[in-house]
Amino acid sequence: MTDQPAPGPEPAGPDPERPDPERPDPERPDPQRPDPERAKRADRATRGALAALLCLEAFVVLLVPRAIAQTSTGLDATKTALLVGLAVVLVACGFLLRRRWGVAAGSALQLLVVATAALIPVLIVVIAFFLLIWWYVLRTRHQLVGTPAGWRMLVS
Repeated sequence: MTDQPAPGPEPAGPDPERPDPERPDPERPDPQRPDPERAKRADRATRGALAALLCLEAFVVLLVPRAIAQTSTGLDATKTALLVGLAVVLVACGFLLRRRWGVAAGSALQLLVVATAALIPVLIVVIAFFLLIWWYVLRTRHQLVGTPAGWRMLVS
């Protein structure tokens, strides 16, 4: 024989070891609502990644055409001025990404970077990688922060 309590009705009070599914636990966050502090950190991190990407694009816009100019027809003054101007704008936008409109400005600059392929067609390979990374960081930001989906992701 074992000393087990006789089966009987369950105690009337709530069991402290089994949480009530009807009442939310204040210590456990709701999985439907993102933690505001975590979302804020994720927003800052993804904006930082986008800023770093814009600065890397500025270096590529400056250095790759210069390296290609050694072997091809070279860079004239107009191409050089346009590329230097674009690089300055890319770096400036990298610093402005903390603003509400910063992601939209960075997304618009991606179109200008794509337009540099008209000046130097070899850049299209590198530009494609940058566009994929930009899209990936925006998708990650959408998942972590809860920004809008679709094309609105580019301006949120």
